[in-house]
Amino acid sequence: MSRVVLLSGAPCAGSRVERIAAWCARQCLRSGAEAEVFTGDDLDFPSFRPDRPDRDVRQRRYLSAMADCDGVVLLSPAYHGTLSGLLKNALDYVNDLAGDHRPYLDGRAVGCVAVSAGGQAATTTLATLRVVAHALRGWPTPMGVALAGPRAALDADGDPADPVSRDRLRLMLDQVLDLAEFSRGRRGSRTAGIPAPADPAGV
Repeated sequence: MSRVVLLSGAPCAGSRVERIAAWCARQCLRSGAEAEVFTGDDLDFPSFRPDRPDRDVRQRRYLSAMADCDGVVLLSPAYHGTLSGLLKNALDYVNDLAGDHRPYLDGRAVGCVAVSAGGQAATTTLATLRVVAHALRGWPTPMGVALAGPRAALDADGDPADPVSRDRLRLMLDQVLDLAEFSRGRRGSRTAGIPAPADPAGV
């Protein structure tokens, strides 16, 4: 069974981003995958400091989930044209996995979702999410989802209200799950990884 971790980068409980993340998790479960959502509260970590390696229980749980997963979905509000600082900081913590047998997000499918009031901010945020996923050695799915204005509306149940948005989200999730299955098969045959680069703190 594939494992998918969903990161909701909105700091406020009950936000649109958090509810879309919960909806995406339910779609993964219906497709037979395991899904775990980390909300903004779950990801509210101190600023990442590679020179301070001690991690608390919440951070260790998060890093364990990221190390063990087959796919990741990143969801962020657009803050001044880019992803939230909360989500970026959580992704910086993935640097702790540099020495793992699968460093960073190596080999994981990464779905990206940006949510904004305006189309320009959603587009630039989506592009940045994909760049960060690449930098962490993940595989951004061909379908990325930018939800802006009416496309980002939710219905009375808190689910995406727009049919086009739902279709795009489902396609992105299907691609995450398809690539996750490939990643699981690849994991068993892989014998060696690319050496991890130098610690970014020293750059």
